[in-house]
Amino acid sequence: MIILGIDPGLATTGFGAIQCINGIPSLVTCGHIRTSPADHISSRLSHIHTDIDALIHSLHPELIAVENVFSLVKYPRAGILLGSVLGIIYLSVSQNGIALLEIAPREIKNSLVGHGGAGKYQIKSAVTKMLRIESIKSLHASDALAIALTAFNRKIMKREKTG
Repeated sequence: MIILGIDPGLATTGFGAIQCINGIPSLVTCGHIRTSPADHISSRLSHIHTDIDALIHSLHPELIAVENVFSLVKYPRAGILLGSVLGIIYLSVSQNGIALLEIAPREIKNSLVGHGGAGKYQIKSAVTKMLRIESIKSLHASDALAIALTAFNRKIMKREKTG
């Protein structure tokens, strides 16, 4: 099973794919999609859509996990833009007929580090340990892999409860 995790963002959208064989997750690929602030938002969203579609077609994931959007009252425009990115991701997922799982940031932190207030570097460290890899260059890619690993953990927990 391949799980593709996506950390949505207008400037940078992180992605990370893991493969699960015999209950053990391993890294398939990770990286990020960057858009230019100089481009119109329609071009930036189109770029994200095209790249997400290409990832889906090359990886053939069985599940896509996305971090839930949260909006800070102080920055409503950021929440609206992030919602636009999430809409593009939902469109790609729907057009390709893949199962989608939304995960709250606090659940991701709890799942990997054990508490909901974990920082990005704690998450990155947990991801590298779980996947038995040396390092991850991008924090966005690390976050996306954390999302995929949380989806994996959820699947394992569900199997244990029903099995």
